[in-house]
Amino acid sequence: MAAVRDPAYRDGLALVLGSGLTSVVGLAYWVLAARLLPPAAVGVDQAALSAVMLLGGVAHLNLTYALLRFVPVAGRAARRMVVLGYLVVVLLAALVGGVFALGAPWWAPELVAAVGQDRLLVFFGLATPVWALFTVQDYVLTAIGRATLVPLENIVFAVLKVGLLAAALTATVTGAIAVSWMVATTVLVLAVTVWLLVRALPRFGEEHTVAARPVTLRELGRFVRADYAGSVCQQGAMFGMPLLVLALTDPAATAVYGVVWQLAQTLFVVSSGMNQSMVAHGAADPAGADAARRRTVGRSLRLVVPGAVVLALGGPLVLAVFGDHYAREGAVVLALTSLAAIPYAVTSSMVGAARLRQWGRIQFGVPAAAAVLVIGGSVVLVPALGLAGAGLAWLVGQSLVAVVILLATARWLPPGLSGRIDAVRSAGLLRRVDSAAAHLRLPEASAWQVRRRLAGGSESVVAVIGPDDGPHGALLKASDTPRSRDGLAWQTEVLDRLHADERLGRLHALLPEVLGAGDVGESYCVIESLLPGESGLHALRDPERTETFVASATDAIERLHRCTGRIRVVGDAELRAWVHEPLDRVREIVPTVLRQETHWLAEHLDAALRGRRARVGWTHGDFGPVNLLADSDGRVTGIVDWCEARPDGLQVLDVVVMSQFCVVHGTGGPELGTLVQRWLADPPDQVRRAQRRLGGDPVDPRVLTTLGWLQHVAEVARKSARAAANPVWNRRNVRSPLRRARQVLDRGVSPAQPEDPPVRA
Repeated sequence: MAAVRDPAYRDGLALVLGSGLTSVVGLAYWVLAARLLPPAAVGVDQAALSAVMLLGGVAHLNLTYALLRFVPVAGRAARRMVVLGYLVVVLLAALVGGVFALGAPWWAPELVAAVGQDRLLVFFGLATPVWALFTVQDYVLTAIGRATLVPLENIVFAVLKVGLLAAALTATVTGAIAVSWMVATTVLVLAVTVWLLVRALPRFGEEHTVAARPVTLRELGRFVRADYAGSVCQQGAMFGMPLLVLALTDPAATAVYGVVWQLAQTLFVVSSGMNQSMVAHGAADPAGADAARRRTVGRSLRLVVPGAVVLALGGPLVLAVFGDHYAREGAVVLALTSLAAIPYAVTSSMVGAARLRQWGRIQFGVPAAAAVLVIGGSVVLVPALGLAGAGLAWLVGQSLVAVVILLATARWLPPGLSGRIDAVRSAGLLRRVDSAAAHLRLPEASAWQVRRRLAGGSESVVAVIGPDDGPHGALLKASDTPRSRDGLAWQTEVLDRLHADERLGRLHALLPEVLGAGDVGESYCVIESLLPGESGLHALRDPERTETFVASATDAIERLHRCTGRIRVVGDAELRAWVHEPLDRVREIVPTVLRQETHWLAEHLDAALRGRRARVGWTHGDFGPVNLLADSDGRVTGIVDWCEARPDGLQVLDVVVMSQFCVVHGTGGPELGTLVQRWLADPPDQVRRAQRRLGGDPVDPRVLTTLGWLQHVAEVARKSARAAANPVWNRRNVRSPLRRARQVLDRGVSPAQPEDPPVRA
């Protein structure tokens, strides 16, 4: 019931309900047509309607999703945006429909032979813009939060269609199916358009003025460009297939395919409806697109899977209603096409999430890949297998694309496979931002190129850039997800603030300087000065440099603490940032049975820190050998990656975390979870010494050990859902330390051995 109260879910259900009711009444429509007209006549009219739908989809430039994405945040400009969109759609659709009709003797001679050139020109010139507007208006209704009206509109449309078909058949009108369909469409378009422009959109604009933001023509154009190209591919697969079947077979087979598609399409529109609602309700929060996508897939599959199974198994019985010819020829293709709606729930939701994030390459790439597989597969398979080949092409095409998406977005994969996928993604991201230096207007950067990639994951990439023949260069960091984008933007602000702080003095030399930052295409890039030195891991693992490196790192971070810190009494704000928010993140990645442990730990840590005096100020947040650079003697030459820095952090935790990761990353070191369990039993002296040097009231070193662990795992949970979902990492580094912290802090027990062996991943 809680899910039903979610507006996005409720509107999605309304759209699905509208499509379902339309399909039920539409079933009567097609039964009537199939019973009273010969299959060849049904096939020709079905091809004509499919052509109108295809052309309307091409002509509306996919402004459907553009309006769905931007009307919710347009405020008073919403009506103007819709009016301009409607004008563009009508003019372009009339042009496209007329061109198709004029060229029909070459690409659709069967339609010309059936109704004549002049009638075809009038029909497509009028029907194409009307159908395009009919498609667009449902998205506008959803965008303004009136998706619950879509079922009513669709029911009226379906009933009106049936009545007009009966009247047309009685009057022996040529092309009765196409005429009744388009007259019903025209009536609904006129009625809904008047209501939208006169009443609904003005009211929506007034009610949503506060949350409105400017929508630039450039932003709208970039969205439409990518989305339209993908939409044309999808429309080609969905509504161009009857024309392809007609070309590959005959009108009677086309009639069967048309009926089959009308039935199978009821399952496809479930996912489409859920995605429309996701885009409308997520427009103001693109950062939540991934979570919204996962919810949408689950909600779609709960409805699609049972329906697909019913149609796949009961296809002959359903098709028998239309006639023996339809049941005999269409059962197999109906089963295959219905099952294809299951992977379509995955592919369509990925496109919906890309619309929220404005990821043009995904908006185009996913539907284009699916369309190529479906249409290309049909061209190959239909001559060999008949109509079943078209169904098989749908199932295989959607499934292959869905498998790629599931692998690319999986929360966890085996290390070898996830590493390859991340390498491909980061390499692609690096190619897209290789002109960042010139784009961000760095001096003499036109000759700069990517010299080598240093790191790359599923969401970001780091590379050295600069002239090919020179020693000088810079560090390029790029991201294409909202989460990592926010991290880079925050790091830019942190470094600017630290460089502007005169108290730091010589410490400035250890900090990267931001040379440029901003959007490069769909990605966010930061270019930093390239600091000297090699990774601190090499100095840590070199016995001759280890002691110097650790001492230099501790001295560097404590200089930052002394310059920026002050003694403060710990209160609600500090506890929320240091304890409760991190534990909220941890709570999301542990099993339900352990969530009570997180609540207990929150209460215990809160009580241990509340009211005490602690040194608070700038902290790095992830201070360890990985984020340090060192020279050949082991002295620290740079402190990098400030994405988790905080101006009011608990400063002693930087030293605690550094101490923990010097052990973890040392030669033969244990995993963090194993080390934390050891330190809970026997806290090391460096934790106590760090407290004394920084001042403030003493805190139980086991509490500080727990806080250092908590800071790290909470950041992992925030930054990488894939890492947090790794069952081995989660068990060793989250669940086991969580249980042991409860045992030790609650009863004061000092366990002799940790739960897991000292093995590093």
